[in-house]
Amino acid sequence: MEFSTLQHLAIWASIALAVATIFSLILATWTYRRNAQAQVQLLALTTLQHYLGRAVDHPELASGGNDQPIDARYAWFAAQALFTAQTLRTLVGGQTDWQRAIDAIVREHGPYLRSGTFVCEDFTPEFVAYLRERVPDLKCADVTHPD
Repeated sequence: MEFSTLQHLAIWASIALAVATIFSLILATWTYRRNAQAQVQLLALTTLQHYLGRAVDHPELASGGNDQPIDARYAWFAAQALFTAQTLRTLVGGQTDWQRAIDAIVREHGPYLRSGTFVCEDFTPEFVAYLRERVPDLKCADVTHPD
């Protein structure tokens, strides 16, 4: 059985179509992953900008230093800052540039973490372990649960 030119053309067209389909799938997957990564970066940036906006609005809470009184207002601000750090760590914590930003947030609120008012249960165990690496004398609040 001999193939005609038209049959050869049909076979090559089928092969070309299969190759084009595979290439399209690879390109679509690459584009999807790149866009997903860009979305994560955008979410992390938005989260950090929100925190920095609050820090600018409340500079007395954002960089009080070691003599910062741990009142309810500051505790709220510090908890929000640490929630920002936890969120960033979840999203982009494996990236060096982002890790520096996370470390800076934690460093700013070291006195709060040492004060015994930080509610460890409000954060993931992984994040609390990370905080303990950064602030070895971290003290969790004694939270009792009603029966």
